[in-house]
Amino acid sequence: MSYYNDDELTAPDWINKQFLEEVLGNYENNGPLEVLKFDMSPASMKGDHYASAMFRCKVEYRFLDKQPAELKNISLIIKTLPVAEGMKREMLMESKVFETEIEMYTQALPKISKILAQCGEPTTLSAEIIYYSLSPNKVIIFQDLCELGYDTVRGRCLTEDEVKQVYTKLAKLHAVSYMLGHSETPDVVTKYQEGFMSLSMPMVKSLLANGLKNFINVLESHEELKIYVDKAKAMQNEIEPACKDLFNAYRLNKGQGDIFVLNHGDFHMKNLMFKFDAHNQMEDMIMVDFQISCYAPSVIDLLYSQFLILDTEMRLRRHEFMQYYFSEFLRILKKINYQGKLPKYSDFQISSLKYRHFVIYMVVVMLPMVVDFMGKSVEELKDTDINELLENPDVNALNYKLPVYAEELKRFLPQLLNEGYMD
Repeated sequence: MSYYNDDELTAPDWINKQFLEEVLGNYENNGPLEVLKFDMSPASMKGDHYASAMFRCKVEYRFLDKQPAELKNISLIIKTLPVAEGMKREMLMESKVFETEIEMYTQALPKISKILAQCGEPTTLSAEIIYYSLSPNKVIIFQDLCELGYDTVRGRCLTEDEVKQVYTKLAKLHAVSYMLGHSETPDVVTKYQEGFMSLSMPMVKSLLANGLKNFINVLESHEELKIYVDKAKAMQNEIEPACKDLFNAYRLNKGQGDIFVLNHGDFHMKNLMFKFDAHNQMEDMIMVDFQISCYAPSVIDLLYSQFLILDTEMRLRRHEFMQYYFSEFLRILKKINYQGKLPKYSDFQISSLKYRHFVIYMVVVMLPMVVDFMGKSVEELKDTDINELLENPDVNALNYKLPVYAEELKRFLPQLLNEGYMD
């Protein structure tokens, strides 16, 4: 089996010499140029992501009016739609994920970065965007972060220190967006309302419906877990509408009653690129994939990360990391001279319980995949078909039968029960 997703093995025909000359001509803005050669390859590996197709394109080019000829090389990351017809392409065509990501990279993130730099917190929030278009093809082209020393962490979970650095950067994004949301021009952040549970996506509904059935089967199959069956059945019809209310909270509540921030929206470990020094100590982290960013309660990113960034042991200590994040959130709010009333940690805790159904969604839908994926090497994931896992209920059901999932539930559900998350 391949280490790469099938839809990233062959690039679309329109990514050709003429297209690359247009892209680099606009980017360089330094006279006519000629692409001498280019090499296409997959930009991600199995298990890294699901929707868009990602390609790495290494280009050699020269400026036509420079004498002697000046050769230049650049590595591009090209993000576009899968070529093959199917659920992924249809979902991406119908959604506004490319529009959202383009606006995030060209408007929101530069604004937030500028404010952080002005207050003495210079922060790289994202890769440089080199080119984008919605017609005739939806495409975004970024600088290749690997060329700058960044890479995805594979084959292990993050350390405690690395997790804290991740939460520090997330707190910066959240804090500045919180301030902007309370400014005279809030639309720069509040306009993002296309979170993955804001709309009625068939795949999301299917994963939850089938996941609940499989989850309850697991509970009924283990003596230690049977005490949660009635709780799960009582909540099952509430989960989807409650999660929609979370993602639509800004519209529904007119921006009141929650800690509203610009959420990354898909804040998992494979959407983070890390840079390490010669001693393997983390120097920096950059987020990628802002396609489903949304202005909504901050618990979206925080609850999401508890399952998709923290390992099993850290998840049981998740409140320690939430307090660390919140202290950083407040530190940045003070540093950027936010003039409003500062939120309290109790506000965050109340919000977490208020939207407890999203935690159960994560346990039911995401945790079965996480316990099988997290920490696995590229070699271990090469036979995994992420499309089948997400789109085929029979394949997805296999994760619920893994002994490690039941063991995870035996450790984590008592905590959720005692804290009121299963009410």
